Amino acid sequence: MIFATPIKLESITTERVLIRPARVTDAKLMHDAMKDSYKVLKKWMPWAQSLASLRDTIAYLEDGERLWSSAPKDTVELPLQIMDAKDKIYLGATGIKPENLTVPCFEIGYWVNQKHSGKGFISEAMNALTRYLFKAHHAKRVEINCEEANIKSAKVVERINFQFEANLKNKRLTADSRNVTNSLIYACADMNDLPPLEWSYKHEDE
Repeated sequence: MIFATPIKLESITTERVLIRPARVTDAKLMHDAMKDSYKVLKKWMPWAQSLASLRDTIAYLEDGERLWSSAPKDTVELPLQIMDAKDKIYLGATGIKPENLTVPCFEIGYWVNQKHSGKGFISEAMNALTRYLFKAHHAKRVEINCEEANIKSAKVVERINFQFEANLKNKRLTADSRNVTNSLIYACADMNDLPPLEWSYKHEDE
């Protein structure tokens, strides 16, 4: 499959969740969610070792808009926001990271607004996003990985029936870069392995 033009994703929806490309107008919602979630984010995310300013968040989202206006490239993540179904409440963030577009295979990840943690929103969103990659982009593999000690993150992946493939020893640094640790690798190679879900997607101009 050839990805010579930008992905024209408008939205992926379930009963409770809407996933859409990040945009600059999300800056305050995203920044507030990062502040509310900072203690947890700092523990697991290398990019969250200091709290980003609102200006930094705007710059990140401006760059994200530029990425969505270009054809996807291997290892370059296209940022997505996870919102409630009415697109008012910021639930978390994810992204589409092509690993090899000639296959194609993708990596996805996530973080959750701690105000809305524990309600199944992220599992639902990852199920829908994985389905989208299989349905719209003919993915052959979707991968999620996390630090070995990040048990809550691993449970999200297990909840949507991704298969555990490996515990890669000394594969990564902890978020604070102080220690070497292991990486858990999960993957889905068939959309039919996912839990049942009512979902849909829309591309621009469809």
